[in-house]
Amino acid sequence: MIDFTRDGHLHTPFCPHGSSDSLEAYVDRALGLGIKTLTFTEHAPFPARFLDPTPDKDSAMSVESLPLYIEAIQKLKRSYPELDIRLGLEIDYLPGCESETLSFLEPYADILDEAILSQHFLLIDGELLPVDFSAETFHVLVERIGSFEDVMKQYYTALAAGLAFPWERLKVDRIGHIDLPIKYQHNYTWDRSNVQAEQTRLLQTIATRGFGLDLNTAGLRKPDCGQPYAIDVASEAAALGIPFVLGSDAHIAFDVGAGFEIIQKKATFL
Repeated sequence: MIDFTRDGHLHTPFCPHGSSDSLEAYVDRALGLGIKTLTFTEHAPFPARFLDPTPDKDSAMSVESLPLYIEAIQKLKRSYPELDIRLGLEIDYLPGCESETLSFLEPYADILDEAILSQHFLLIDGELLPVDFSAETFHVLVERIGSFEDVMKQYYTALAAGLAFPWERLKVDRIGHIDLPIKYQHNYTWDRSNVQAEQTRLLQTIATRGFGLDLNTAGLRKPDCGQPYAIDVASEAAALGIPFVLGSDAHIAFDVGAGFEIIQKKATFL
C-alpha cells in the first residue's frame, strides 16, 4: 500500500542548488495538504577525495553544514509534535568511492531515521560524469556511451553492482529515482523494452536486498521527462514485492506533495 499522507523525499535550505524557503514553509505546505509524515533527505556531503563533476559544484551540502542540518531537523521535530518528521539523507552511490562513503557517513547513522540511496553520476572510462545536471551535460554522457538506451543500461547495471555494499549501515531503506536518465527522455528516441533485461536484474537485486523504491514525482515537473520516476517499473517492482515510498523531491516548499494526485489515479496497479 502507498501512503499518500507521507512525503518521503524533501530537500531544504541546506541544499546548494535548492531554494532559501524555510523548513517551516515546507511544514506549513504539508499541513495545508493533509500530509502527516515528512522525511527530509538532504544531499549528504561527499567523501573528501570525491570531486563534484558538475559545472556548478553544487550537488551536495558541505560537510560543515551536516551538523547544522541535523540540528535544524531535530528542532523542527520538537516544534511540530503533531507531525511525524523524520531526519534523513539522500546518499549518493559514487562508483569507486563506496567504502569512503560508508566510513565517512557511518558516524552519523545512529541519529538518522532513514535514508535514500541515489545515483547521480556514472563512471565512464575512469571519469565520473553527471546524469541529471543539464540536458547539455547529459548529451555528453550519451555521446560518450553511445545512445540514450546505452546510458539507461549502464545506469541500471552500475546501480545493481553498487547494491552489493552494506548500505543498511547508513539507514538506507530505499533507492531514489531508479530511472533518473528519463529526465531527458523526450530528447531521444528510445524503447524501454530494449533495456528490460538490465531493469529486471536491478529490480531483482533490490528485492533480494530488501530495499524499497522512491516513487518520485519530480519527473512530472521536468519538461523533457513528463512522468514520475519509477512509474514505468512500478508493476514489475510490485510483482517482486518491492514497497514504494512517495516522494516529491521538493527543493522548494510549494512542491511538497506535488503530483501525488496523479500517482493516486494510477495506484490501482501498484
